Amino acid sequence: MHATPFYYLLAMSLLKPLYQLKLASKKTLPNESNQRFAVAYPAVHTTKPIIWCHAVSLGETNTVAPILRGLLAEGYALWMTSTTHTGYQRVAQLFADEIAAGDLYHSFVPVDSGSVVDRFLDHVGPIAALFVETELWGTTLAALNKRQIATIVVNGRLSDKSFRGYQKASKLSQSMMQNLSLIIAQDGDSAKRFRQLGATSDKIRIARSLKWSSKTNPLMLSRAHRLQTAWRLAPRSVILAASTHEGEERLILDDFLTLKTQFANRNPLLIIVPRHPERFDAVAALIQSKNLSVIRRSQEGQPSLKDSVYLADSMGELGVWYALADIAIVGGSLVNIGGHNPIEAAIVGKPIIMGQYTQSCEQIVSQLAAVGALCQVTSAQALHQQLATWLSNPKQASTAGQAGQVLAEQYQDATQQQLAMILECLAQNQARQIQKQINRIDKQPI
Repeated sequence: MHATPFYYLLAMSLLKPLYQLKLASKKTLPNESNQRFAVAYPAVHTTKPIIWCHAVSLGETNTVAPILRGLLAEGYALWMTSTTHTGYQRVAQLFADEIAAGDLYHSFVPVDSGSVVDRFLDHVGPIAALFVETELWGTTLAALNKRQIATIVVNGRLSDKSFRGYQKASKLSQSMMQNLSLIIAQDGDSAKRFRQLGATSDKIRIARSLKWSSKTNPLMLSRAHRLQTAWRLAPRSVILAASTHEGEERLILDDFLTLKTQFANRNPLLIIVPRHPERFDAVAALIQSKNLSVIRRSQEGQPSLKDSVYLADSMGELGVWYALADIAIVGGSLVNIGGHNPIEAAIVGKPIIMGQYTQSCEQIVSQLAAVGALCQVTSAQALHQQLATWLSNPKQASTAGQAGQVLAEQYQDATQQQLAMILECLAQNQARQIQKQINRIDKQPI
């Protein structure tokens, strides 16, 4: 085990009671505080070997889901942890059947304190731990290494900004890199940065991003087809603003009001899907402030031909709205969030617009842009020009969307690539443990 620096352990011990106070003062889900501090967890009933997987939020949960299904098919049970409420709720939604069958358990992630992490690991008893993308914790990784539990970064991504942050705590970063068993990086730049932080080359692999493994949900496609008929969308152009953040809805709405007049013959419909549910009411109020009626999914609203904005204030239905759209604006990119996954739009053949802030998915954006499926804009004027171009030339927009769909289909093997690497690491770790047991027996006196 590579020791976690003392300054980090001290900082976490000081922050722990402050975090407890913060949880006590905010709205939490049932058992959330108990789970974050390893006081109480669901009882384990499975006899299958358990793999712990930590996915921070909704996006990471969606990304790793195909890998998790692959591990379930291999005979493993899973324990999922989440940091955010949206991530926790997404696990419950995606894996309801597996939870009911006792093959998957889930809780909030334990705080990175030695005693808390030990209680969590004692309860779960995992044979391996997966961390999706780049949420790493020094105390947790050291505890896993001490117990000889295989620890794997799945779909690892390390942006230049994150890399510089980790560099500032070089001793902590080095100890974490050394306590990992395997890092599956989703691009060469991330692999290089993990190496510079202290990971040895033998621990690093490069594979395609799991985001390319997103699949079209037939149920969502079917629902989109029904809505297209029910809402009489055939003559209309549908623009989707997906996974939006504060500042993006106002920008898009202001431009849409101009487009609505400019392309009155197309009677465009704007569908807005805010990223976080706690902002639904605020976005509804924003729409009203633009003198537009608010048609809300949560109220079973159905837009008439006279309505031009629809607020999709629901969770887990983004695939429906992508399938319904003619043009997709992917949020988190017009403001400095980092950009959300554009592949969900590509797999259903939609032309994509994103802003300049795409550091969370740089390589994917570059690949889609290279085939003409995605256009990055750097200003409100550029956003308007691109929307106007595709609205005035639907055939060009359709061709762009088809190019992205072809690319997504070519990269569908990402899940199998990363799953094979994970299974190989598990087998190697098991073989090492068996060999250590044999060595101990051999050294015992006869």
